[in-house]
Amino acid sequence: MRVLPEPTKAGDDRLTSRLEAFGDLVFGFSLSLIALRLDVPSRVEEILDPKRWLTVIITFALICRFWLEHHRIFRHHFVVRTPDMVVNFVFLFGIAILPYAVQTFLRFEMQQLVPFSLYLGDLALILTTLSFLRIRGLRQRRGDPDEEGRLSDWRRSVAHLAVAVMATVLLTIMHRGGADFQADLRLFGGYAVPGIVVVAFLARRGVRRLPAFLRQEG
Repeated sequence: MRVLPEPTKAGDDRLTSRLEAFGDLVFGFSLSLIALRLDVPSRVEEILDPKRWLTVIITFALICRFWLEHHRIFRHHFVVRTPDMVVNFVFLFGIAILPYAVQTFLRFEMQQLVPFSLYLGDLALILTTLSFLRIRGLRQRRGDPDEEGRLSDWRRSVAHLAVAVMATVLLTIMHRGGADFQADLRLFGGYAVPGIVVVAFLARRGVRRLPAFLRQEG
């Protein structure tokens, strides 16, 4: 039986570079599609509709932020293994369908549960996969003397996972049997977003040190 040679460092670097370049392509494509979601309305009064503009601007800013976080993971000589590659493609899938989620979200103007679930669920998927990649990168950087930088990355991972969990719980509640989406939206809408922001802030502030599996032994 032929034994395949171990991948070389040059091969690892090339694969990582190609994946990062592919990711940049997906991000650029998604950003361009987000701008195209601003269709010309039928009435002139709707041109500056704040709900449409706010949704597009926030989503555009989120994609830019996700690109920056993705870049920060790969800049630390991140060596991609099979699980990382799979999760990275899932993450990029979430980025790629975000413009479609925005389109359905705007077209139905938050009147239906499905487009709301697609938009929020996609964001939860992106945050979860991004956190997984960041944690995998932190495990590879256990010997990095920049402990403060690694701690900051761990805090971001905890905050992102907390937001993803809260979004998932919110969607689960809204999908319960006999639920009224509009009533739930009125009930949760006033404090869901501030609550998520507070939880993310507290999650970051509550992390004081790196967990044992991210620290170098000895």
